[in-house]
Amino acid sequence: MAIALTRAEARIDLARLAANYAAVRAFAQKPVLAVVKADAYGHGAVRVARVLAELGAPLLVVAYPEEGVALRAAGVRTPLLVIAGCRVGEQALFAEHELTPVVSSPLTLDGAVALARLREGATVHLKVDTGMARLGFPLDAATHVADRLAEVGVELTGIMTHLASADEDPDFTELQLDRFDGVVSDLAGRGHRPQWVHAANSAGLAFLRPTHTAVRPGLLLYGLRPRPHAPHVDVEPVMTLLARVALVHDIDEGTTVSYGGRWVSERPTRVATISIGYGDGVPRTEAMSTTGYVTIRGQRAPVIGTVCMDFLMADVTDVPGVGAGDEVLLFGDAPTAWDIASRAGTNAWQVVTGIGARVPRTYPGA
Repeated sequence: MAIALTRAEARIDLARLAANYAAVRAFAQKPVLAVVKADAYGHGAVRVARVLAELGAPLLVVAYPEEGVALRAAGVRTPLLVIAGCRVGEQALFAEHELTPVVSSPLTLDGAVALARLREGATVHLKVDTGMARLGFPLDAATHVADRLAEVGVELTGIMTHLASADEDPDFTELQLDRFDGVVSDLAGRGHRPQWVHAANSAGLAFLRPTHTAVRPGLLLYGLRPRPHAPHVDVEPVMTLLARVALVHDIDEGTTVSYGGRWVSERPTRVATISIGYGDGVPRTEAMSTTGYVTIRGQRAPVIGTVCMDFLMADVTDVPGVGAGDEVLLFGDAPTAWDIASRAGTNAWQVVTGIGARVPRTYPGA
């Protein structure tokens, strides 16, 4: 009963990333402002950003300035948009690393003003809240904010909003877009005509408007289509999550498996202990131990017992020849991250971004 040494990996197909980017670009017929926040949805921000930059993405989107600084340190020179914006005290960081903040609140407006004092030619994107109720200025405040930015010498290069339900509620999405377009029109009436007008996230690609000058997808770039509704863009999963069998052993009928003894063998069973667990991002839910499965030697093997922090167990009684060191598929083309998400009661965004840092990302063929 030898122990496998190679543990787990998230295998990233950069050729598929490039193909997905091209598919989104062809569908939208607009520039793609590519979202690489949260370590490029768990795919490795540096490697992903380099590919997208080579493909001509005019702007990359991160959530926080620290993410932008890390990309700059890795040599990524493409313009970077920081959703969280610049707060007073962070202006030197934004100036040094040439980060473009989103202005979405009085605090981030103050930060942009401070940035303008430090860096001539500072640029920002203005965010308005059309129905997400998270970040963004009220609709009737947008022109005042734009005027204020102009007064202090900040160039408004973008206007944006965030769609709350583009994958679920077409009517509300259209309402949000109507509100957004009203703001864009009001700004134009006061002489503010930013280069980038963007609202479409991945699901929002199904609601493209000719007045918008760019799209801002995330999930589709990584080959996963929003649910339940998605635009008709053909993409393929970029991440494949793999692990290795650490141990194969036999147990008798009536043996409990894993914490709490919630799973009991109803027959003599061959158990594979697999070197990945909830500490790596595998959901620790009842559904995973009752309906979940992994794929070994091309066959499904049911997950049995509670998923542990570092391991999970699978019933390989009906999968001939399984041994320590065998490769185990958690998700990729089939099952997909969405299949895992459905069992865990969550979504694909959480599944891929939840794959932990101790799982190395590998880039075959790169």
